[in-house]
Amino acid sequence: MQYIINLKKFIKYFGDGRRFKLCLFLIMSLIAGCIEFLGVALIYPFIMMIISPEASQNIASFFKFFPINYNISSLNFALILGGAALALFVCKNLYMIIFLYVQNKFLQKWTQHINNMFIHFFLCAPYKNIMKISKSDKIYILTTLSPQSTNGFLMRIMALITNLSIVALILALILWKFPLAGFVSLSFIAVCLTIQSIFFKKRVRELGISVQKVSKEMNEINYSTTNNIKDIKIFNCEKTFYNNYGKCGAKLSSQNTLISFYTGIPPYMVETLIVFTLLILGGLIAFQSNGENSVLIASFAMIVASVFRIAPALNRIQSALLNLPTGLNFVKGLNSVYENLGLNQYSFKFPEGTDKMPFRDKIILHEISFSYDNDKEVLHNISFEINRDDFVGIIGLSGAGKSTLADIFTGLLEPDSGEIIVDNIKLTKENISAFRKNIGYVQQELTVLGKSFRENIAWGIPEEEIDDNRVKYLINLVRLDGVVYQYKDGIYAVPFIGENGLSRGQKQRLAIARALYRDPQILLFDEATSALDVKVEHEITSMLTEACKNKTIIAIAHRLSTLKACNKLIYLKDGYLVDIGTFENLSDKYPEFAELVRLSSMK
Repeated sequence: MQYIINLKKFIKYFGDGRRFKLCLFLIMSLIAGCIEFLGVALIYPFIMMIISPEASQNIASFFKFFPINYNISSLNFALILGGAALALFVCKNLYMIIFLYVQNKFLQKWTQHINNMFIHFFLCAPYKNIMKISKSDKIYILTTLSPQSTNGFLMRIMALITNLSIVALILALILWKFPLAGFVSLSFIAVCLTIQSIFFKKRVRELGISVQKVSKEMNEINYSTTNNIKDIKIFNCEKTFYNNYGKCGAKLSSQNTLISFYTGIPPYMVETLIVFTLLILGGLIAFQSNGENSVLIASFAMIVASVFRIAPALNRIQSALLNLPTGLNFVKGLNSVYENLGLNQYSFKFPEGTDKMPFRDKIILHEISFSYDNDKEVLHNISFEINRDDFVGIIGLSGAGKSTLADIFTGLLEPDSGEIIVDNIKLTKENISAFRKNIGYVQQELTVLGKSFRENIAWGIPEEEIDDNRVKYLINLVRLDGVVYQYKDGIYAVPFIGENGLSRGQKQRLAIARALYRDPQILLFDEATSALDVKVEHEITSMLTEACKNKTIIAIAHRLSTLKACNKLIYLKDGYLVDIGTFENLSDKYPEFAELVRLSSMK
């Protein structure tokens, strides 16, 4: 029942436009079974005609539907039957090869469709919703849950249906031709397979649940280890991380070993079962043949052919049944993610149009309030104005709400109350994208792509649309030319991004060039220089004064040396707006601000 429920959910959530194709695959599976049926069925008359040519009339009654002129010579008749059987087997194998290719292509496209859905969600859903999912979980969904759901569950269900069709039709042939022998043998197979399934299925199901849990844990360890190597070394905790990786890896390896072991046993058991079945069938058929050697040989030949075709199908059926519980756990996980994220509630659209919202006069933030969990407010009725060409600093201790305010300003977060007005135009979901196109954003840590300098600067622009002259101009403007042109290929060179690659200061210059590429009127710096030493910070601050002329700058900083040049400071504390003023005004007026200055080693 769980299989049906979760399969229906999976198709409902992710199977848009694929129900018809699934029905076609079901029909194709039945066709494969029918071809197998005909191929095996032709063995009996073929052997009979070889051994006993006078049996042509009996053969005619065996296959009334077979369009053959039974008055032709026995030899020709036998050759026709043999040729037909051979042709059917060749056609069947070609058909199954094509079927396998089409099936795999269908499932791979389905996996990509699911990944596209989640990538679309991660890119286009409200930022507040996306923040609830960790980076490692995002990677786990795309690299594990999605492919395991299609390849580990759907693929096995399709294999199960195909092979069940083949086995069912061939068994139907045996039951039709040899009712008693077929019934006894079928009962024997059913009992043995049921016992085998009961023995292995429970163990594999329990292991499957554990594998999913440990796979997620392993994904988290991989992510946290590879993304924090520098911190690990500095804190001398290499051994701890190595041991954690080893323990989790050993556990996952042990569980996968057991699953492989349990799922590898059935073929050998099926092989033994087939031998016993052949003996049972052979004995019963010999008993019923009444001494007619031709009937006995032909019957046994057909039974051997049937068993030869059933054996691999039974192996695939057993393999699918034993592995389905593991795949089911991944499907459950993917269905759960879909429901928890509420993907059905969103209709995502990519930003349309290329026009920027112009900024000519001032931006008003009016009574902005915000909370992440609808319980504790992070911002409380924040109101202030930003004029064209202002250099505005947002300051305060950690937890004051600075970065949250920046996210609201850029439209990443929607305030619970309040509004932002740009030149008398209220920002809404409909126009926020146009406003965002006029903002250049520089964050604390730039992610350098493993691509050329030009692609790193023109980030997000299709390669063929990059303006090389603009790239070269910005490289000179942010004083990065000494780095770029050390490379033989210049702007087309791929910068080294390892530990000894670009320095923090060079990365920040690259980030500023990236922010300026689209020529925005507003630049937002979110702790952009906090990780730099004082000398490099001073160099970049001086460079900004030159590079960002006629720009409105909003800067968030812990270290206040970068904010001395601001003509306006927004002082936040615990989510409240304390005051607005110049650096000197706030230093004289608020002891706490003066303490911040002192702690920043500015005086």
